[in-house]
Amino acid sequence: MDLFARESGAVEAPAILFLHGGGLSGWSWQPVVDRMHQYRCLVPDLPEHAKSFEQGPFEMARAAAAVAELVRSRVRTGRAHVAGLSLGAQLGVQLLATEPDVVDRAVLCGTNINGIPGVGLMQPVLALVAWIARFGWVINWNARYLGIPPAQIDEYREDVRLMTGAQLGHIIGVSSRFRIPAGLDKSVSPTLFITGAKETRFVHRSAAALAQRMPNGVNRVAIGMRHDWPLSHPDLFARTLDSWFTGAALPLQIGQPRLRVGAGP
Repeated sequence: MDLFARESGAVEAPAILFLHGGGLSGWSWQPVVDRMHQYRCLVPDLPEHAKSFEQGPFEMARAAAAVAELVRSRVRTGRAHVAGLSLGAQLGVQLLATEPDVVDRAVLCGTNINGIPGVGLMQPVLALVAWIARFGWVINWNARYLGIPPAQIDEYREDVRLMTGAQLGHIIGVSSRFRIPAGLDKSVSPTLFITGAKETRFVHRSAAALAQRMPNGVNRVAIGMRHDWPLSHPDLFARTLDSWFTGAALPLQIGQPRLRVGAGP
């Protein structure tokens, strides 16, 4: 599978693979990439998204194999750090389990393994949701909510235009069915699972379960943040990445979970 990918930074620098959330594409990481000049940044559009749309349908194992091949072919060492959000964080987990040789260290945010409550009830209305999402005022409202810079509105609009109700339903279905993959407990890559403090209990439980499953997994909370915080607060996320990837102390806004949450399924 030949994924479209944006590349920046010196070839000899440590590499970061950025994995975007569902319904967006690689451009969404640009404000973070702009702050990571000391790294080589590799930012693919995932299958069934944007410029990799024709590489769909999106399936987790198939997508993991594709981004692993991207790292092997574009990074001099054949290894990269990984940063993922939402669907991209789930893909990062899959990558750690099935393609561990390409991952150095990872930061995965909003990683859900507990399903999406009521997802079955959503299917009949997804075509309507996809249609409404194309209205100009809805695009602008969502862009403000997600923290998308004005310069990237056109790219966001194009992503929305591509996503039909059927495709949206497929991607939501893949994400809602995602569970801890076999082999994750054997991955030794130091991995930081971060949940926004304002995210649902399902996602907090997921991060705890994933961190417990891995030999070098760590569970943390982004204080005061929502699910989209890596995009809406790119400076904090960039500092978090650099700290984790270099072994430095994490920013003060990245704290310990307040409650011990059950491991989930």
